[in-house]
Amino acid sequence: MIRKTHLPPDATLIQVAGELAEPEAYLRRLLGNMRFCQKRHGDALVRIGVTGKAGAKGSAKGRSPSYRIDYHADGVVTVFNGFGGTSHSAFTETNVRETNWSRGHATIQEVQRLYDDLRKDELHKDAPREP
Repeated sequence: MIRKTHLPPDATLIQVAGELAEPEAYLRRLLGNMRFCQKRHGDALVRIGVTGKAGAKGSAKGRSPSYRIDYHADGVVTVFNGFGGTSHSAFTETNVRETNWSRGHATIQEVQRLYDDLRKDELHKDAPREP
């Protein structure tokens, strides 16, 4: 059974990172979309969808929230596009407008730090331990 859950209206990706289903893959693909926006507009911010499916019942991990990438243009936050959290495919314009996006956001630098920290943790976890 699919459980619908709601995040706080100002939730950020940084706050829900510990609940991601496949954090490394999710962040890598999200960063790819953010870099594309940054390359075109010089900036990238990400907001997550605050409504959606949670992981399996009893699972602590299992979120793959949809996300919207924005950028600053002349002092105004402008929508770049929305993306599905599982497929990372671009939304239609209608989907971007109709989805409930968080009021909080994370910068590309914050997401990159989160990804780098995750990779460091994974490397240390897999490293052979000395007796």
